[in-house]
Amino acid sequence: MRVLVKLALLALFPLLAACSDTPGERKLEQLLQQQFEQQHPGLVEIEQLEKLNGWTDSDTRYTAEVSYQISFNKSFKAYMDEQTQKPGNPLEKMASGMAVGLLKLQYGDFNAGDVYQVKQQNLQLRQTEKGWALAD
Repeated sequence: MRVLVKLALLALFPLLAACSDTPGERKLEQLLQQQFEQQHPGLVEIEQLEKLNGWTDSDTRYTAEVSYQISFNKSFKAYMDEQTQKPGNPLEKMASGMAVGLLKLQYGDFNAGDVYQVKQQNLQLRQTEKGWALAD
């Protein structure tokens, strides 16, 4: 009888796991890191992400409430210099400088090694053919 119960539980486990297909902390950290890398390559590392809550908005939408730390690999000045010295036309350089300037408004005049704590942020995700992705 015990063997039969164990077999039934083993058979149900994959079904239960499929029902809870929500992104975990590791996946959320990867998605955030990818987003920062696309916007500001090499500038930050996402660390100590904690999923505080999460809920399904629909079959293909999910919201995760998270907290995490941002560790800066470069100072604001070094990153600004790096971005504005890239080749390109003056308009591209101005746009790049403005994007970096917005970082200063959000995080202050950061230095390499500084850590910024994001206490609470809601991430909107969508289910794609390749898994979860941050919604635009």
